[in-house]
Amino acid sequence: MSEHEKEPPSTPAVLTDEQAARVRERLERFARGTSVRIAARSLGYARRYMHAVIAGEIRPSVHFAAQVARVTRVDLAALLGLPGAAP
Repeated sequence: MSEHEKEPPSTPAVLTDEQAARVRERLERFARGTSVRIAARSLGYARRYMHAVIAGEIRPSVHFAAQVARVTRVDLAALLGLPGAAP
């Protein structure tokens, strides 16, 4: 089967614990490189939500994970560690 015939990785409706941890880790690195206010504004989410995700108080949503992938310029499938995703 050629690369073009393969099914694209499917994004889950709910993130697993491992995927949530990967999003948290990427978000934390991004937030360290900029101010929390700028990071939150870039993501389109409130600072409190961002802090709660980093602290592990809430599980990030798929939409939030997609925003983290977008602002950190990482493929969402790769961020979530989906099989067949580009590294």
